[in-house]
Amino acid sequence: MNNKLLLPLALLCSPAFAGPYVGLEVGAASINHDFSTHFVADAKTVTPSNSSTTFGGFVGYRSNNIGIELGYKQFELEGSTSQHLPLVNNNSYTHEREWEADINAKQFIVKPVYFYALTEKVQLKAGAGITYTQYDYSSSAQDEYENVLNDDIEFNKPRLGGESKNKSEFGVIASIGIDYNVYRNINIGAAMEYYVDSTANGGNVTVNTTYFF
Repeated sequence: MNNKLLLPLALLCSPAFAGPYVGLEVGAASINHDFSTHFVADAKTVTPSNSSTTFGGFVGYRSNNIGIELGYKQFELEGSTSQHLPLVNNNSYTHEREWEADINAKQFIVKPVYFYALTEKVQLKAGAGITYTQYDYSSSAQDEYENVLNDDIEFNKPRLGGESKNKSEFGVIASIGIDYNVYRNINIGAAMEYYVDSTANGGNVTVNTTYFF
């Protein structure tokens, strides 16, 4: 009886359950934000989209079922609209007016994580922590002229009304995922995350690869 009770404890204390790990991830993000620009001269408002591809990575240290993880993600939200105007310069050039707005975000994450084995090869991974996100926002407008007979001849003229601003925010994040051990110390998995701060909130779904040292 004593041997049976000690065996699970010995497994949990085994060095195989403790050590650093690294991972890479890619996925899709959906973000709600409050960035937009109203171009007064053109009576036009442009807002970056709410969806983006996200890329990132993480490093962590696991001891038994508990770990601590440092992560990084980046994503870009883009928005644009355009309007075709009458030909100019004796009808030799097309005239198109364009408005653009973009957000480049870099997010740093610190969170404790919990591992729970479902089978010998499958485990759940959940975490909650804090984020620090840098938002770089810019918007612009321009007139684009292109020669009707030769589209290699073109030029642009910037318009008034664009802006540029940076914001950095602390927030909170929660995540849950599932990993599958494909070969020795290599896992593949999928995860869902949701974060919120005073500028934006949203979630992402990612696939990842993790290597345990």
